[in-house]
Amino acid sequence: MHLHGWLVGVIMVVCIAQAGGSRAVAEPENPTQRVQLLLKNINSLKTAGNGNGSAAQQAGNTAAAQAANAVLDVRGLSQWTLGKHWDTLTPAGQQEFVTLLEQLLAKIAFPKSAEFFGDLAMTVKSERITGPRAVVKTTVRHPKEGLVGIDYQLTQQDSTWLVRDILLDDVSLGGNLRSQFLKIITENSYAELLRRMREKLAE
Repeated sequence: MHLHGWLVGVIMVVCIAQAGGSRAVAEPENPTQRVQLLLKNINSLKTAGNGNGSAAQQAGNTAAAQAANAVLDVRGLSQWTLGKHWDTLTPAGQQEFVTLLEQLLAKIAFPKSAEFFGDLAMTVKSERITGPRAVVKTTVRHPKEGLVGIDYQLTQQDSTWLVRDILLDDVSLGGNLRSQFLKIITENSYAELLRRMREKLAE
C-alpha cells in the first residue's frame, strides 16, 4: 500500500481556535461536540482541481489545517505508529517526525477528506466515555460507497479531548499507518521513511 493510503482516507476533527482578548472561558467540549465540529470545519475547506486557489482560499485552508492538527493527538499518533523506533529518536528527531506528519495531513488528508465527505450529513449513533478514553460512533451515507460507519477514538489530556484514532467500517486508520511505516523501516530504514514522506510533500 502506498505511504499516503491512510492519509488520503483519514478524517480529523478540526477545532475553531478561540479568539484572544476575552477573559470568558468556554465550557469544555465533550467528545461528540468535538466530532461534530469535524464536518463544520471540513466543509470550510475549499478545493481546486489543480490543487491551487486564491490567496484567501489558501490562507483559509491553512488556518483550518492548523486548527485540525491542534486538536489531533499528532504526537501520540506519531509515537504509536513508530513503535519502538520512537524511543531511539532524539527530542529534535521526534519533533521532526511530528512536523512532517502534520504537514502531510495538511497537504493530503484534509483536502481529500473534504472532497469525499464535505457535503455528507453525519449521524451520531452513540458516545461512550470510559475514564480518559471515549468512542463516538457515527455514520455517513455516501452516494457511491453507501452507509459508512466511522468511529472516533479520543483521549482526554487535561480537560481537552483529542482524536487518537479513527475506524472506517472497523478498520483502524492509525493501525494501517503503523503497519505501513514499520514495513518501510524494517525493509529499508527510518531514513527511507523520512525520505518518502518528504517526497510526498514535494509533489
